[in-house]
Amino acid sequence: MPQFLPFRGLRYTPAAGPLSDLLAPPYDVITPAQQAALAARNPHNAVHLELAGGGEERYGRVASLITGWHEAAMVRRDERPMLYVYEQEFVEEGHVFLRRALIAAVEAQPWETGAIKPHEFTMSGPKEDRLKLLQASAIQFSPVFMIARDRAGQLAAFIEATIAGQPPHGQAQTIDGEHHRFWAVEAGSLEMRQLAPLLAESFYIADGHHRYETAVNYRDWRASREELPRDHPARFAMAAIVSASNPGLVIRPIHRMVPRRAPHDWQERLGGAFESTHVKLIGDAAESAAELATLLSADPRSIVALGLEPGQVHILRRIGGSALAGQVPEGRSSDWADIAPNVLRYGVLEPLWGISDDDLRAGAVEYSHDPHEVIEWIAGHTNSTAFLLNPVSIGSVMQLADQGERMPQKSTFFHPKLGTGLVFHPLDP
Repeated sequence: MPQFLPFRGLRYTPAAGPLSDLLAPPYDVITPAQQAALAARNPHNAVHLELAGGGEERYGRVASLITGWHEAAMVRRDERPMLYVYEQEFVEEGHVFLRRALIAAVEAQPWETGAIKPHEFTMSGPKEDRLKLLQASAIQFSPVFMIARDRAGQLAAFIEATIAGQPPHGQAQTIDGEHHRFWAVEAGSLEMRQLAPLLAESFYIADGHHRYETAVNYRDWRASREELPRDHPARFAMAAIVSASNPGLVIRPIHRMVPRRAPHDWQERLGGAFESTHVKLIGDAAESAAELATLLSADPRSIVALGLEPGQVHILRRIGGSALAGQVPEGRSSDWADIAPNVLRYGVLEPLWGISDDDLRAGAVEYSHDPHEVIEWIAGHTNSTAFLLNPVSIGSVMQLADQGERMPQKSTFFHPKLGTGLVFHPLDP
């Protein structure tokens, strides 16, 4: 099981400016426009560290920048090891959610140990970039998002008691309207005993697979150059751990957009796998997303197809439980085959266009977690097709991870992303 520890975090001081102007999303969801806006918002915004512009020289520039901030007292390291409680308040589909996490240092172990379980595959490019940044700066700037089953409820209880017992040490409202609240807790033996049941739990990566794998690679790199004691910070990954029972664990589906016309015989090609129903939307363009969301939620096994016929909407409903049995790769479980991304991949994309894994890697399909964006895309792309999916459940994420089965890339979008800039994790004692 993974060891987790408090750590001496590096945090912004009031001299750096309001926390609302300092936070940024993780590097992999920041658009060029967002990057420019965040960089202009405050010269100390975390985007200058998390996603610096430029070529290979940027890694050294980030290291110099954070060193300069430290010397100018824009950031200061906590004197004692701390645990950090983090609460995000956000609105999703008209409902207010609170997602609460414990930020701690979690031992970075290879997947093979089974202590930390992935749920999606990763790409090599981002890991190379993140490793170069770590090697230059020796600081983890953003946490890995992890889930713990928390069977004993001690994680949730610890977080709730912390929030109820004192006002937050930091608050921010970011440009997306989310509220971020943050507590720093000095961690003694009492606090660690309260959280001890977590040592019997596996942790699941919700978001940040690249960052976690990079932490493992960095640990190995440092260990090849120097002796690392068991509790050395370089052996750990900063993680925000959320209880699996937290109602703020929201997963958005990632929809698919195919810049190709559907074949005229699409119904025959789908064979006996799906029943298709033509649907006529009654609202205007602004109401279409809500109508489509209602159609999706009416049946968890359904897929909404846009453009199988020009300008038309169809509901595709799976028939039976084994319709994809001959198309799914050998050795995959029925649980793996039943998640919406795989149903679409093997039951629709391959029969209609012969789209393979190589085609997907080459960009044959575009992705979005925003149904409004999908609707705009299909309206602006004639001779194209799009598919809206239902989300993968938290239960499926953990079940498949327990079975050692990873989902394809772009299967889940945990919303919202964690904020970067609340606390950084120096990898030297």
